[in-house]
Amino acid sequence: MSCSDPNASKIYKLDVGGDMIGLAGVEHAFLEVMKLGLTGDEAADKLLEIVGRRNFIPETAERQYKYALILAFRHYKSDPASGKKAMEFEPLPV
Repeated sequence: MSCSDPNASKIYKLDVGGDMIGLAGVEHAFLEVMKLGLTGDEAADKLLEIVGRRNFIPETAERQYKYALILAFRHYKSDPASGKKAMEFEPLPV
């Protein structure tokens, strides 16, 4: 898939242990977890599982990724429009 493919998964930025990390499939993971009705540790585990299918997540950093994902998920659930906007990368000037 090229960068201009409208079906390509968006890359979202999350603060993982103080580093801004780009991850694919984050919004898809949020929607799946919401559909399953998961909360707390179950939601964090499922988010990591889903996002981990499309991204490399070092085993030693799983805890930091879970924390970043659950924080972003809570923000997304409370206000999907602003939660999504906060995670999007700014487009590069052409």
